[in-house]
Amino acid sequence: METQNTPTTETNSQAQFEMGTTVIYGAHGKCTVTGIEMKKIGAENLNFYKLEPQKSPLSRSQKKDPAIWVPANTAKERGLRAPINAETIDQVKAVLTSREYFFSVEENWNSVLPKLENTIRLEGCIGLAKVVSYLFVLNYVAHRKAPVPNADAVKYQEGINKLLYRELADVMNEHPKTIEQQMLKPMRQKLLPNN
Repeated sequence: METQNTPTTETNSQAQFEMGTTVIYGAHGKCTVTGIEMKKIGAENLNFYKLEPQKSPLSRSQKKDPAIWVPANTAKERGLRAPINAETIDQVKAVLTSREYFFSVEENWNSVLPKLENTIRLEGCIGLAKVVSYLFVLNYVAHRKAPVPNADAVKYQEGINKLLYRELADVMNEHPKTIEQQMLKPMRQKLLPNN
C-alpha cells in the first residue's frame, strides 16, 4: 500500500474541523487538529486529520505524545467530536445521576470492554458518561465479590473518569476533582437496592 502526504489548507466536504480546533477523540481525550492532509492510499486520495493530544495542565510529564491520524470521511464514526458544551452538561449529569447501569455488571470484562469503547465512540460525551456510570457500579460490585478487582478495569476506569471530569471542568471552570466529588454523591444512588 503506497502512501503519499500532501498538506492541504482547503477543507473539503468531508472535513468538519479546521486546523487549530480543539476536539475530543474517543478515549484519547482532548486533542488539537494540527493539520488536514491528503494522503494517497492505493488509488484513492483521502483527507486525514492530524491530531496532537493535549496534556492536562496538571500533568507532570514533558513527553510529547505521537500524532494521531484520523480519516476525515470516517472521523465521526471513529469517535472524533467537539468538546462538551454548556447545553450538554445537564444531559451528562442526568446520565451520571440516573439509577441506570447501561451495561450488565455480570458480563466478563473482556467482552464488555469493546461495548464500552463503542459507546464512547458512537455516543460521544453521553456515551462517556454512561461508561463512567457503569464503571462506578462495576467497581463497587467487584470489590464486594473479590478483594482484588480486575487491574485492567481499574486502570480503564481511572482514565475514563479523568477524561470526563476534565472535560466537564473545562466548561464549568472548576477543578476536575471538584466535579468528581459533586458527581459521586448522586452516583451512589445507583448502589441502592431496587424498590
